[in-house]
Amino acid sequence: MSHTAIVLLSNPGLDTARRIKAALGDAEIWGLQNRVHGTDRQFTETAVTLQRLYGEGATIIGLCAAGILIRSLAPSLTDKRGEPPVLAVSDNGHAIVPLLGGLTGANELARRLAAVLSGEAAITASGSRRYGLQLESPPAGYVLANPEDAKAVTATLLGGASARIEGKAPWLDKSDLPVDANGPVPIRMSPYRGAPPAGGLLYHPRTAAAFVNGAPAIGMDELRAALAIGDIADQALGAIVLPEGTEPAPPLRQAAASFGCAIRFLTADGEMEPASAGCVAVSERSGVILALADTPEDLSSLGRPLGRLAVVGLGPGDQAFLTGEARDALAAADDLVGYATYLDLVPKLRPGQRRHPSGNRVELDRARQALDLAAKGRQVVLVSSGDPGIFAMAAAVMEVLETEPKAWPGIDVEVVPGISAMQAAAARVGAPLGHDFCVVSLSDIRKPWEAIERRLTAAAKADFVIAIYNPASKTRRDQIVRARDILLHHRPQETPVIVGHNLGRDGESVAAVTLQDLDLDTIDMRTVLIVGSSRSRVFDGPGGRPLAYSPRSYD
Repeated sequence: MSHTAIVLLSNPGLDTARRIKAALGDAEIWGLQNRVHGTDRQFTETAVTLQRLYGEGATIIGLCAAGILIRSLAPSLTDKRGEPPVLAVSDNGHAIVPLLGGLTGANELARRLAAVLSGEAAITASGSRRYGLQLESPPAGYVLANPEDAKAVTATLLGGASARIEGKAPWLDKSDLPVDANGPVPIRMSPYRGAPPAGGLLYHPRTAAAFVNGAPAIGMDELRAALAIGDIADQALGAIVLPEGTEPAPPLRQAAASFGCAIRFLTADGEMEPASAGCVAVSERSGVILALADTPEDLSSLGRPLGRLAVVGLGPGDQAFLTGEARDALAAADDLVGYATYLDLVPKLRPGQRRHPSGNRVELDRARQALDLAAKGRQVVLVSSGDPGIFAMAAAVMEVLETEPKAWPGIDVEVVPGISAMQAAAARVGAPLGHDFCVVSLSDIRKPWEAIERRLTAAAKADFVIAIYNPASKTRRDQIVRARDILLHHRPQETPVIVGHNLGRDGESVAAVTLQDLDLDTIDMRTVLIVGSSRSRVFDGPGGRPLAYSPRSYD
Protein backbone atom coordinates (compact mmCIF):
# COMPACT_ATOMS: atom_id res chain seq x y z
CA MET A 1 0.00 0.00 0.00
CA SER A 2 1.46 3.36 -0.97
CA HIS A 3 1.35 6.54 1.08
CA THR A 4 0.39 9.96 -0.20
CA ALA A 5 2.70 12.97 -0.14
CA ILE A 6 1.29 16.46 -0.70
CA VAL A 7 4.34 18.41 -1.84
CA LEU A 8 4.21 22.14 -1.22
CA LEU A 9 6.77 24.67 -2.51
CA SER A 10 5.23 27.90 -1.17
CA ASN A 11 2.95 29.00 1.67
CA PRO A 12 -0.02 30.19 -0.45
CA GLY A 13 -1.01 26.58 -1.11
CA LEU A 14 -0.97 25.50 2.55
CA ASP A 15 -4.72 25.85 3.07
CA THR A 16 -5.41 23.77 -0.05
CA ALA A 17 -2.90 21.16 1.10
CA ARG A 18 -4.64 20.89 4.46
CA ARG A 19 -8.04 20.47 2.78
CA ILE A 20 -6.61 17.66 0.64
CA LYS A 21 -5.08 15.97 3.68
CA ALA A 22 -8.36 16.20 5.60
CA ALA A 23 -10.19 14.59 2.68
CA LEU A 24 -7.72 11.77 2.09
CA GLY A 25 -6.85 10.99 5.69
CA ASP A 26 -3.71 8.98 4.84
CA ALA A 27 -1.59 11.85 3.50
CA GLU A 28 1.28 13.96 4.77
CA ILE A 29 2.17 17.50 3.78
CA TRP A 30 5.78 17.99 2.70
CA GLY A 31 7.03 21.59 2.75
CA LEU A 32 10.12 23.14 1.19
CA GLN A 33 12.39 24.16 4.04
CA ASN A 34 12.64 27.89 4.81
CA ARG A 35 9.75 28.62 2.41
CA VAL A 36 6.83 26.64 3.84
CA HIS A 37 5.97 26.39 7.53
CA GLY A 38 3.54 24.28 9.52
CA THR A 39 3.87 21.05 7.48
CA ASP A 40 4.27 17.43 8.57
CA ARG A 41 7.63 16.98 6.84
CA GLN A 42 10.34 19.29 5.51
CA PHE A 43 12.70 18.83 2.55
CA THR A 44 15.53 20.83 1.01
CA GLU A 45 15.93 19.47 -2.53
CA THR A 46 12.76 19.34 -4.60
CA ALA A 47 13.84 17.04 -7.44
CA VAL A 48 15.66 14.60 -5.15
CA THR A 49 12.67 14.41 -2.80
CA LEU A 50 10.18 13.88 -5.64
CA GLN A 51 12.31 11.15 -7.18
CA ARG A 52 12.65 9.39 -3.83
CA LEU A 53 8.91 9.52 -3.17
CA TYR A 54 8.20 8.26 -6.69
CA GLY A 55 10.67 5.41 -6.21
CA GLU A 56 8.93 4.45 -2.96
CA GLY A 57 5.64 4.19 -4.86
CA ALA A 58 4.12 7.18 -3.08
CA THR A 59 1.15 8.99 -4.55
CA ILE A 60 2.41 12.52 -5.21
CA ILE A 61 0.14 15.57 -5.18
CA GLY A 62 2.28 18.57 -6.08
CA LEU A 63 0.87 22.01 -5.34
CA CYS A 64 3.11 23.55 -7.95
CA ALA A 65 3.50 24.00 -11.69
CA ALA A 66 3.14 20.79 -13.69
CA GLY A 67 6.50 21.50 -15.33
CA ILE A 68 8.32 21.17 -12.00
CA LEU A 69 6.93 17.67 -11.52
CA ILE A 70 7.62 16.69 -15.13
CA ARG A 71 11.24 17.85 -15.13
CA SER A 72 11.93 16.32 -11.72
CA LEU A 73 10.45 12.90 -12.47
CA ALA A 74 11.38 12.49 -16.14
CA PRO A 75 14.61 10.53 -15.35
CA SER A 76 12.61 8.08 -13.20
CA LEU A 77 9.85 7.15 -15.65
CA THR A 78 9.69 3.49 -16.71
CA ASP A 79 6.59 1.28 -16.87
CA LYS A 80 3.25 3.10 -16.97
CA ARG A 81 1.44 0.09 -15.49
CA GLY A 82 3.50 0.29 -12.31
CA GLU A 83 3.88 4.01 -11.82
CA PRO A 84 2.16 5.66 -8.84
CA PRO A 85 -0.31 8.51 -9.36
CA VAL A 86 1.26 11.96 -9.77
CA LEU A 87 -0.99 15.03 -9.86
CA ALA A 88 -0.31 18.75 -10.21
CA VAL A 89 -2.73 20.97 -8.30
CA SER A 90 -2.86 24.77 -8.40
CA ASP A 91 -2.33 26.40 -5.02
CA ASN A 92 -5.96 27.57 -4.96
CA GLY A 93 -7.21 24.07 -5.81
CA HIS A 94 -9.06 25.17 -8.95
CA ALA A 95 -7.01 23.04 -11.36
CA ILE A 96 -6.22 19.35 -10.80
CA VAL A 97 -4.09 17.71 -13.50
CA PRO A 98 -3.26 13.98 -13.35
CA LEU A 99 0.19 13.66 -14.96
CA LEU A 100 1.09 10.03 -14.28
CA GLY A 101 -0.61 6.90 -13.00
CA GLY A 102 -3.76 6.86 -15.12
CA LEU A 103 -3.77 3.07 -14.74
CA THR A 104 -3.17 3.21 -10.99
CA GLY A 105 -5.90 5.60 -9.91
CA ALA A 106 -4.68 9.11 -10.81
CA ASN A 107 -7.81 10.03 -12.78
CA GLU A 108 -10.14 8.81 -10.05
CA LEU A 109 -8.14 10.74 -7.47
CA ALA A 110 -8.31 13.88 -9.64
CA ARG A 111 -12.11 13.63 -9.74
CA ARG A 112 -12.22 13.13 -5.98
CA LEU A 113 -10.04 16.17 -5.35
CA ALA A 114 -12.09 18.25 -7.79
CA ALA A 115 -15.19 17.49 -5.73
CA VAL A 116 -13.41 18.35 -2.47
CA LEU A 117 -11.81 21.55 -3.74
CA SER A 118 -14.66 22.67 -6.06
CA GLY A 119 -12.07 22.61 -8.84
CA GLU A 120 -11.75 21.13 -12.30
CA ALA A 121 -10.13 17.76 -13.03
CA ALA A 122 -8.19 18.22 -16.27
CA ILE A 123 -8.21 14.59 -17.39
CA THR A 124 -6.57 14.12 -20.77
CA ALA A 125 -6.96 10.35 -21.27
CA SER A 126 -9.68 10.21 -23.94
CA GLY A 127 -11.48 7.13 -22.65
CA SER A 128 -11.43 8.30 -19.07
CA ARG A 129 -12.53 11.80 -20.05
CA ARG A 130 -15.43 10.56 -22.19
CA TYR A 131 -16.61 7.54 -20.22
CA GLY A 132 -15.38 8.13 -16.66
CA LEU A 133 -13.22 5.00 -16.70
CA GLN A 134 -10.25 3.35 -18.40
CA LEU A 135 -11.01 -0.04 -19.87
CA GLU A 136 -7.42 -1.21 -19.38
CA SER A 137 -7.61 -0.42 -15.65
CA PRO A 138 -10.63 -2.26 -14.19
CA PRO A 139 -11.55 -1.91 -10.51
CA ALA A 140 -10.38 -4.33 -7.84
CA GLY A 141 -11.95 -7.75 -8.27
CA TYR A 142 -11.64 -7.81 -12.08
CA VAL A 143 -8.69 -8.86 -14.25
CA LEU A 144 -8.41 -7.89 -17.93
CA ALA A 145 -7.25 -10.95 -19.88
CA ASN A 146 -6.16 -9.03 -23.02
CA PRO A 147 -4.87 -5.58 -21.94
CA GLU A 148 -2.99 -5.23 -25.24
CA ASP A 149 -6.35 -4.79 -27.02
CA ALA A 150 -7.74 -2.11 -24.68
CA LYS A 151 -6.48 0.89 -26.67
CA ALA A 152 -7.92 -0.38 -29.95
CA VAL A 153 -11.27 -1.15 -28.33
CA THR A 154 -11.36 2.30 -26.71
CA ALA A 155 -10.59 3.92 -30.07
CA THR A 156 -13.44 1.98 -31.71
CA LEU A 157 -15.89 3.11 -29.04
CA LEU A 158 -14.70 6.71 -29.31
CA GLY A 159 -15.31 6.41 -33.04
CA GLY A 160 -19.03 5.94 -32.42
CA ALA A 161 -19.45 2.18 -31.87
CA SER A 162 -21.36 0.83 -28.88
CA ALA A 163 -20.43 -1.95 -26.46
CA ARG A 164 -22.28 -5.20 -25.94
CA ILE A 165 -21.91 -6.25 -22.30
CA GLU A 166 -21.87 -10.01 -21.73
CA GLY A 167 -22.25 -10.92 -18.08
CA LYS A 168 -22.55 -8.83 -14.92
CA ALA A 169 -20.54 -5.62 -14.92
CA PRO A 170 -21.89 -3.17 -12.32
CA TRP A 171 -18.81 -0.95 -12.67
CA LEU A 172 -19.54 -0.51 -16.37
CA ASP A 173 -23.24 0.11 -15.70
CA LYS A 174 -22.23 3.15 -13.62
CA SER A 175 -20.07 4.59 -16.41
CA ASP A 176 -20.92 6.62 -19.49
CA LEU A 177 -19.86 3.83 -21.83
CA PRO A 178 -22.17 3.60 -24.90
CA VAL A 179 -24.00 0.30 -24.44
CA ASP A 180 -26.35 -1.54 -26.78
CA ALA A 181 -27.61 -5.12 -26.52
CA ASN A 182 -26.63 -5.58 -30.17
CA GLY A 183 -23.48 -3.45 -30.07
CA PRO A 184 -20.56 -4.57 -32.26
CA VAL A 185 -17.90 -4.35 -29.49
CA PRO A 186 -18.20 -7.30 -27.09
CA ILE A 187 -17.07 -6.77 -23.49
CA ARG A 188 -17.30 -10.09 -21.73
CA MET A 189 -17.33 -10.80 -17.98
CA SER A 190 -16.59 -14.45 -17.35
CA PRO A 191 -14.71 -16.52 -14.76
CA TYR A 192 -14.29 -19.28 -17.34
CA ARG A 193 -11.31 -19.96 -19.54
CA GLY A 194 -11.40 -19.07 -23.19
CA ALA A 195 -10.08 -16.69 -25.82
CA PRO A 196 -11.10 -13.01 -25.72
CA PRO A 197 -13.95 -12.17 -28.09
CA ALA A 198 -12.90 -10.88 -31.50
CA GLY A 199 -12.66 -7.09 -31.45
CA GLY A 200 -13.51 -6.94 -27.76
CA LEU A 201 -12.27 -7.46 -24.22
CA LEU A 202 -12.44 -10.32 -21.74
CA TYR A 203 -12.53 -9.63 -18.01
CA HIS A 204 -12.27 -12.34 -15.37
CA PRO A 205 -14.20 -11.36 -12.23
CA ARG A 206 -12.56 -12.82 -9.16
CA THR A 207 -15.60 -14.84 -8.14
CA ALA A 208 -14.00 -18.30 -7.76
CA ALA A 209 -13.37 -19.62 -4.24
CA ALA A 210 -11.36 -22.74 -3.36
CA PHE A 211 -12.81 -24.39 -0.24
CA VAL A 212 -10.02 -26.38 1.45
CA ASN A 213 -11.17 -28.45 4.40
CA GLY A 214 -8.07 -29.12 6.46
CA ALA A 215 -5.86 -30.81 3.83
CA PRO A 216 -2.33 -29.64 4.79
CA ALA A 217 -0.62 -30.57 1.51
CA ILE A 218 -2.77 -28.38 -0.73
CA GLY A 219 -0.70 -26.08 -2.93
CA MET A 220 -0.41 -24.71 -6.45
CA ASP A 221 -0.78 -28.05 -8.24
CA GLU A 222 -3.99 -29.06 -6.46
CA LEU A 223 -5.55 -25.62 -6.91
CA ARG A 224 -4.66 -25.48 -10.60
CA ALA A 225 -6.09 -28.96 -11.08
CA ALA A 226 -9.39 -27.93 -9.46
CA LEU A 227 -9.51 -24.81 -11.63
CA ALA A 228 -8.84 -26.87 -14.76
CA ILE A 229 -11.60 -29.37 -13.96
CA GLY A 230 -14.07 -26.53 -13.54
CA ASP A 231 -12.68 -24.76 -16.62
CA ILE A 232 -12.10 -21.67 -14.43
CA ALA A 233 -9.42 -19.14 -15.35
CA ASP A 234 -6.55 -18.80 -12.89
CA GLN A 235 -7.15 -15.04 -12.74
CA ALA A 236 -10.71 -15.64 -11.48
CA LEU A 237 -9.57 -17.23 -8.20
CA GLY A 238 -10.49 -14.66 -5.59
CA ALA A 239 -10.24 -16.56 -2.31
CA ILE A 240 -8.94 -19.70 -0.65
CA VAL A 241 -11.41 -20.56 2.12
CA LEU A 242 -10.41 -22.51 5.24
CA PRO A 243 -12.21 -23.54 8.44
CA GLU A 244 -11.64 -21.16 11.34
CA GLY A 245 -8.77 -22.38 13.51
CA THR A 246 -6.80 -23.74 10.55
CA GLU A 247 -3.18 -22.69 10.14
CA PRO A 248 -2.49 -22.18 6.39
CA ALA A 249 0.55 -24.28 5.50
CA PRO A 250 3.42 -22.61 3.60
CA PRO A 251 2.45 -24.19 0.22
CA LEU A 252 -1.05 -22.72 0.55
CA ARG A 253 0.28 -19.30 1.52
CA GLN A 254 2.65 -19.38 -1.46
CA ALA A 255 -0.19 -20.39 -3.75
CA ALA A 256 -2.36 -17.51 -2.53
CA ALA A 257 0.50 -15.07 -3.17
CA SER A 258 1.06 -16.50 -6.64
CA PHE A 259 -2.63 -16.30 -7.58
CA GLY A 260 -2.93 -12.87 -5.97
CA CYS A 261 -5.97 -14.03 -4.01
CA ALA A 262 -7.04 -13.75 -0.38
CA ILE A 263 -7.10 -16.40 2.32
CA ARG A 264 -10.33 -16.30 4.31
CA PHE A 265 -11.71 -18.30 7.24
CA LEU A 266 -15.21 -19.58 7.89
CA THR A 267 -16.60 -20.53 11.27
CA ALA A 268 -17.97 -23.99 10.53
CA ASP A 269 -18.01 -27.47 12.06
CA GLY A 270 -16.94 -30.41 9.92
CA GLU A 271 -17.26 -30.08 6.16
CA MET A 272 -17.61 -26.59 4.75
CA GLU A 273 -20.47 -26.33 2.33
CA PRO A 274 -20.05 -23.70 -0.43
CA ALA A 275 -23.83 -23.33 -0.61
CA SER A 276 -23.94 -22.13 3.01
CA ALA A 277 -21.50 -19.38 1.99
CA GLY A 278 -23.62 -18.33 -0.97
CA CYS A 279 -21.44 -20.08 -3.57
CA VAL A 280 -22.20 -22.72 -6.22
CA ALA A 281 -19.80 -25.66 -6.40
CA VAL A 282 -18.39 -26.34 -9.89
CA SER A 283 -15.62 -28.91 -9.32
CA GLU A 284 -13.80 -30.97 -6.72
CA ARG A 285 -10.28 -32.35 -6.71
CA SER A 286 -7.93 -33.64 -3.97
CA GLY A 287 -9.58 -31.95 -1.02
CA VAL A 288 -10.44 -28.76 -2.92
CA ILE A 289 -14.03 -27.78 -3.72
CA LEU A 290 -14.10 -25.01 -6.29
CA ALA A 291 -17.17 -22.77 -6.19
CA LEU A 292 -18.40 -19.54 -7.77
CA ALA A 293 -19.86 -16.53 -6.00
CA ASP A 294 -22.17 -14.06 -7.69
CA THR A 295 -19.81 -11.07 -7.47
CA PRO A 296 -16.24 -10.39 -6.29
CA GLU A 297 -17.71 -8.37 -3.42
CA ASP A 298 -19.42 -11.52 -2.12
CA LEU A 299 -16.02 -13.13 -1.58
CA SER A 300 -14.51 -10.05 0.03
CA SER A 301 -17.19 -10.22 2.75
CA LEU A 302 -16.93 -13.98 3.27
CA GLY A 303 -15.87 -15.02 6.80
CA ARG A 304 -12.80 -13.20 8.02
CA PRO A 305 -9.53 -12.39 6.25
CA LEU A 306 -6.06 -13.54 7.14
CA GLY A 307 -5.00 -11.31 10.02
CA ARG A 308 -1.68 -9.53 9.97
CA LEU A 309 0.61 -8.30 12.70
CA ALA A 310 3.45 -5.99 11.68
CA VAL A 311 5.98 -5.11 14.38
CA VAL A 312 7.10 -1.67 13.24
CA GLY A 313 10.11 0.43 14.19
CA LEU A 314 9.33 4.14 14.36
CA GLY A 315 12.94 5.27 14.50
CA PRO A 316 14.16 7.56 17.28
CA GLY A 317 11.12 9.85 17.15
CA ASP A 318 11.17 12.39 14.35
CA GLN A 319 8.92 11.37 11.46
CA ALA A 320 11.84 12.02 9.13
CA PHE A 321 13.33 8.77 10.47
CA LEU A 322 10.22 6.76 9.55
CA THR A 323 10.93 4.43 6.61
CA GLY A 324 8.59 4.08 3.65
CA GLU A 325 7.84 0.45 4.57
CA ALA A 326 6.98 1.45 8.14
CA ARG A 327 4.76 4.29 6.93
CA ASP A 328 2.86 1.93 4.60
CA ALA A 329 2.33 -0.57 7.41
CA LEU A 330 1.02 2.17 9.70
CA ALA A 331 -1.31 3.50 7.01
CA ALA A 332 -2.74 0.01 6.37
CA ALA A 333 -3.41 -0.76 10.04
CA ASP A 334 -6.84 -1.15 11.59
CA ASP A 335 -5.32 -1.19 15.08
CA LEU A 336 -2.18 0.36 16.56
CA VAL A 337 -0.80 -1.23 19.74
CA GLY A 338 2.09 0.03 21.82
CA TYR A 339 3.58 1.77 24.82
CA ALA A 340 1.61 5.00 25.17
CA THR A 341 4.67 7.27 24.74
CA TYR A 342 5.54 5.59 21.44
CA LEU A 343 1.96 5.61 20.16
CA ASP A 344 1.99 9.38 20.59
CA LEU A 345 4.82 9.49 18.02
CA VAL A 346 2.73 7.74 15.34
CA PRO A 347 1.35 10.16 12.74
CA LYS A 348 -2.38 10.02 12.05
CA LEU A 349 -2.27 8.51 8.58
CA ARG A 350 -5.93 7.68 8.13
CA PRO A 351 -9.20 7.99 10.07
CA GLY A 352 -10.85 5.10 11.83
CA GLN A 353 -7.72 3.51 13.27
CA ARG A 354 -8.02 2.27 16.84
CA ARG A 355 -5.18 2.87 19.29
CA HIS A 356 -4.43 0.55 22.21
CA PRO A 357 -1.90 2.20 24.59
CA SER A 358 -0.31 0.36 27.50
CA GLY A 359 2.42 0.77 30.13
CA ASN A 360 6.13 0.34 29.64
CA ARG A 361 6.76 -2.99 31.38
CA VAL A 362 4.06 -5.25 29.94
CA GLU A 363 5.81 -6.35 26.74
CA LEU A 364 4.50 -9.92 26.68
CA ASP A 365 0.93 -8.84 27.49
CA ARG A 366 1.17 -6.21 24.75
CA ALA A 367 2.40 -8.81 22.28
CA ARG A 368 -0.52 -11.10 23.15
CA GLN A 369 -3.00 -8.24 22.75
CA ALA A 370 -1.66 -7.47 19.28
CA LEU A 371 -1.78 -11.14 18.29
CA ASP A 372 -5.35 -11.47 19.60
CA LEU A 373 -6.45 -8.56 17.41
CA ALA A 374 -4.72 -10.04 14.36
CA ALA A 375 -6.44 -13.39 15.00
CA LYS A 376 -9.78 -11.61 14.49
CA GLY A 377 -8.73 -10.83 10.91
CA ARG A 378 -7.57 -7.30 11.61
CA GLN A 379 -4.53 -5.50 10.26
CA VAL A 380 -2.48 -4.70 13.35
CA VAL A 381 0.70 -2.74 13.96
CA LEU A 382 2.69 -3.15 17.16
CA VAL A 383 4.99 -0.16 17.45
CA SER A 384 8.47 0.18 18.89
CA SER A 385 10.82 3.10 18.95
CA GLY A 386 14.05 2.68 17.01
CA ASP A 387 14.32 -0.77 15.45
CA PRO A 388 11.82 -3.34 16.80
CA GLY A 389 14.46 -6.07 16.82
CA ILE A 390 16.90 -4.17 19.07
CA PHE A 391 15.82 -4.28 22.75
CA ALA A 392 12.23 -3.91 21.59
CA MET A 393 8.93 -5.60 20.80
CA ALA A 394 9.90 -8.03 18.04
CA ALA A 395 11.63 -10.32 20.54
CA ALA A 396 8.56 -10.26 22.79
CA VAL A 397 6.32 -11.32 19.89
CA MET A 398 8.69 -14.14 18.94
CA GLU A 399 8.83 -15.34 22.55
CA VAL A 400 5.04 -15.45 22.86
CA LEU A 401 4.66 -17.23 19.51
CA GLU A 402 7.21 -19.87 20.50
CA THR A 403 5.66 -20.58 23.90
CA GLU A 404 2.07 -20.60 22.57
CA PRO A 405 2.49 -21.89 19.00
CA LYS A 406 -1.16 -22.84 18.36
CA ALA A 407 -2.86 -19.91 20.05
CA TRP A 408 -3.14 -17.65 16.98
CA PRO A 409 -3.82 -19.59 13.78
CA GLY A 410 -4.60 -17.77 10.57
CA ILE A 411 -2.34 -14.75 10.88
CA ASP A 412 0.78 -13.33 9.24
CA VAL A 413 3.57 -11.84 11.32
CA GLU A 414 6.33 -9.63 9.99
CA VAL A 415 8.95 -7.32 11.43
CA VAL A 416 9.40 -3.93 9.75
CA PRO A 417 12.87 -2.53 10.55
CA GLY A 418 13.49 0.96 11.79
CA ILE A 419 16.41 3.28 12.36
CA SER A 420 17.92 2.59 15.77
CA ALA A 421 18.99 5.23 18.27
CA MET A 422 22.63 4.23 17.90
CA GLN A 423 22.43 4.69 14.13
CA ALA A 424 20.84 8.11 14.53
CA ALA A 425 23.42 9.21 17.11
CA ALA A 426 26.29 7.92 14.98
CA ALA A 427 24.99 9.69 11.87
CA ARG A 428 24.82 13.01 13.70
CA VAL A 429 28.59 12.98 14.27
CA GLY A 430 29.93 10.98 11.32
CA ALA A 431 30.75 7.28 11.50
CA PRO A 432 31.77 6.09 14.98
CA LEU A 433 30.23 2.67 14.15
CA GLY A 434 32.38 2.39 11.04
CA HIS A 435 34.18 -0.74 12.29
CA ASP A 436 33.31 -3.71 14.51
CA PHE A 437 30.90 -2.79 17.27
CA CYS A 438 28.56 -4.39 19.80
CA VAL A 439 25.44 -3.25 21.64
CA VAL A 440 24.82 -3.68 25.36
CA SER A 441 21.86 -2.66 27.51
CA LEU A 442 22.61 -1.67 31.11
CA SER A 443 19.07 -2.49 32.22
CA ASP A 444 19.11 -5.36 34.72
CA ILE A 445 15.33 -5.75 34.82
CA ARG A 446 15.43 -8.89 32.64
CA LYS A 447 19.02 -10.06 33.03
CA PRO A 448 21.40 -10.10 36.03
CA TRP A 449 23.92 -7.33 36.45
CA GLU A 450 26.66 -9.96 36.57
CA ALA A 451 25.93 -10.85 32.94
CA ILE A 452 26.09 -7.18 31.95
CA GLU A 453 29.47 -6.78 33.67
CA ARG A 454 30.87 -9.85 31.91
CA ARG A 455 29.74 -8.59 28.52
CA LEU A 456 31.05 -5.07 29.07
CA THR A 457 34.39 -6.44 30.22
CA ALA A 458 34.68 -8.79 27.25
CA ALA A 459 33.70 -6.06 24.76
CA ALA A 460 36.15 -3.59 26.31
CA LYS A 461 38.98 -6.13 26.19
CA ALA A 462 38.16 -7.04 22.58
CA ASP A 463 38.40 -3.37 21.54
CA PHE A 464 34.86 -3.18 20.17
CA VAL A 465 33.12 0.12 19.72
CA ILE A 466 30.31 -0.23 22.27
CA ALA A 467 26.83 1.22 21.94
CA ILE A 468 25.13 1.40 25.32
CA TYR A 469 21.34 1.44 25.65
CA ASN A 470 19.26 2.11 28.79
CA PRO A 471 22.30 3.54 30.60
CA ALA A 472 20.41 4.95 33.61
CA SER A 473 16.97 5.78 34.97
CA LYS A 474 15.68 7.88 37.85
CA THR A 475 16.03 4.97 40.28
CA ARG A 476 18.87 3.07 38.58
CA ARG A 477 21.96 5.29 38.83
CA ASP A 478 24.78 3.05 40.05
CA GLN A 479 25.01 0.86 36.92
CA ILE A 480 26.35 3.66 34.72
CA VAL A 481 29.01 4.44 37.34
CA ARG A 482 30.13 0.81 37.46
CA ALA A 483 30.02 0.57 33.66
CA ARG A 484 32.23 3.64 33.28
CA ASP A 485 34.71 2.19 35.79
CA ILE A 486 34.87 -1.10 33.84
CA LEU A 487 35.52 0.79 30.61
CA LEU A 488 38.20 3.01 32.19
CA HIS A 489 39.94 -0.12 33.44
CA HIS A 490 40.39 -1.29 29.81
CA ARG A 491 40.29 1.94 27.78
CA PRO A 492 42.36 5.17 27.93
CA GLN A 493 40.75 8.16 29.60
CA GLU A 494 40.83 9.97 26.23
CA THR A 495 38.60 7.38 24.56
CA PRO A 496 35.90 9.30 22.66
CA VAL A 497 32.29 8.85 23.76
CA ILE A 498 29.29 10.03 21.73
CA VAL A 499 26.40 11.09 23.96
CA GLY A 500 23.04 11.21 22.16
CA HIS A 501 20.04 12.57 24.06
CA ASN A 502 16.38 12.81 22.98
CA LEU A 503 17.28 11.74 19.45
CA GLY A 504 14.66 12.77 16.92
CA ARG A 505 12.62 14.66 19.52
CA ASP A 506 12.45 18.10 21.08
CA GLY A 507 15.61 18.87 22.99
CA GLU A 508 17.84 16.62 20.91
CA SER A 509 21.54 16.94 21.65
CA VAL A 510 24.55 14.98 20.45
CA ALA A 511 28.02 15.63 21.83
CA ALA A 512 31.49 14.09 21.64
CA VAL A 513 33.32 13.89 24.97
CA THR A 514 36.04 11.74 26.47
CA LEU A 515 35.48 8.79 28.76
CA GLN A 516 36.99 10.63 31.74
CA ASP A 517 34.80 13.72 31.13
CA LEU A 518 31.54 11.82 30.76
CA ASP A 519 28.95 13.66 32.90
CA LEU A 520 26.95 10.86 34.49
CA ASP A 521 24.37 13.24 36.00
CA THR A 522 23.03 14.12 32.53
CA ILE A 523 22.46 10.49 31.47
CA ASP A 524 18.99 8.96 31.56
CA MET A 525 16.77 6.49 29.67
CA ARG A 526 16.55 8.88 26.72
CA THR A 527 20.33 8.72 26.27
CA VAL A 528 22.36 6.40 24.08
CA LEU A 529 26.16 6.22 24.41
CA ILE A 530 28.71 5.16 21.80
CA VAL A 531 32.07 4.38 23.38
CA GLY A 532 34.90 4.39 20.86
CA SER A 533 37.55 1.73 20.31
CA SER A 534 41.31 2.37 20.47
CA ARG A 535 41.10 3.41 16.80
CA SER A 536 38.11 5.78 17.01
CA ARG A 537 38.89 9.40 16.25
CA VAL A 538 37.29 12.84 16.76
CA PHE A 539 38.40 15.78 14.64
CA ASP A 540 37.25 19.21 13.53
CA GLY A 541 35.30 18.89 10.30
CA PRO A 542 34.08 21.55 7.87
CA GLY A 543 33.11 24.72 9.69
CA GLY A 544 34.79 23.49 12.87
CA ARG A 545 32.06 20.94 13.53
CA PRO A 546 33.35 17.97 15.58
CA LEU A 547 33.19 14.71 13.62
CA ALA A 548 33.93 11.17 14.77
CA TYR A 549 34.72 7.91 13.03
CA SER A 550 36.18 4.46 13.56
CA PRO A 551 38.53 3.63 10.67
CA ARG A 552 37.73 0.49 8.74
CA SER A 553 41.42 -0.43 8.61
CA TYR A 554 43.74 -1.33 11.47
CA ASP A 555 46.85 -0.49 9.42
